[in-house]
Amino acid sequence: MPLNLGVDAWNLTGDRRGIGRYVREIVRRWASWRPDAVRLTLLVPERAAWFVRRRYLRELDGLDIPIRHRGAARTLDAVWYPWNGMSWVAGVTSVATLHDASLFAIPPKDERVAEKEQRPLRVAAALARWIITDSQFSKTELLRYLPLDPARIEVIPLGVKDVFTRPRQAVASEPARRYVLFVGEPEARKGLSTLVEAMTLLPESIRSATDLVIVGASGQYAMPEVPDTVRVRSLGWVEDEALAGLYAGAAAFVYPSEYEGFGLPMIEAMACGAPVIAADAPGSREAGADAAVYVQTAAPQELASAIQGVLADPIGANHLRERGLARAKELSWEHTARLTLDVVERAREEAR
Repeated sequence: MPLNLGVDAWNLTGDRRGIGRYVREIVRRWASWRPDAVRLTLLVPERAAWFVRRRYLRELDGLDIPIRHRGAARTLDAVWYPWNGMSWVAGVTSVATLHDASLFAIPPKDERVAEKEQRPLRVAAALARWIITDSQFSKTELLRYLPLDPARIEVIPLGVKDVFTRPRQAVASEPARRYVLFVGEPEARKGLSTLVEAMTLLPESIRSATDLVIVGASGQYAMPEVPDTVRVRSLGWVEDEALAGLYAGAAAFVYPSEYEGFGLPMIEAMACGAPVIAADAPGSREAGADAAVYVQTAAPQELASAIQGVLADPIGANHLRERGLARAKELSWEHTARLTLDVVERAREEAR
């Protein structure tokens, strides 16, 4: 008997972060499976769901998936909430993905904003039959801040999109000069300010020949101040084909994030053959395993030394590339999708 599964799709058209990729990749795979395994319905906040259908399906390469207002959730077997909590309640068996506990560990300074942003996680903790998270570190952190049963939290690692594993040629947006690459929003915990400072500490001979390329800054967060001695290019959001080329061409990919549930850009960079340097945050280390160089968080001098070491040692950089490629092959979205559906099916069986 197929599982009639609703997917909370409210942010499908707006999220260009790792969470958005997570949802798109899993839904694409579910939609490609036999209909006697799972039948999907995208649940959206717009009452005239037919009117926004094309806009949502464009995010899924035009897949033919029914779209209904979320009020139709009661006709389904279960609902999966993938957006870091439950912002609405379906009234049927629910499974929620909580990617990390950063909103509790590093809460917004305004208490009202913090309460509003934490609420979907608290609702999921109270009402979801199962919680899915990305790493053992995130599971530990969620248990620290929320009243959850550890036996009801399933750890499922993320995957690597096919575009990052294919052979590729340089793309037009790829800088001609040697560059260090950062991917993500410049919010404080991502550590971009630490990376900028580290770039200023490089020897002049290295710094003058090396750009810092930033991908993914949407304008929502202020960029750190950059001194004239550092050449920075901020490309904003780019298509995945272009991002793959940027990963592949980077002299080093640097991920200085101080708090992560799972360092997805690290794995994507590894899949493209970039040597990876990361802050030694538990979630990032869990994602990258032994395939990256790790430095203390918020330590610009140590980070500068690591960057210099990778740029000045081609043999060592190649060893990093080889370990990274091997690590990336261990992770796939197909595997993530199958394990995620297993949890939802388990929840349905328990509810019967």
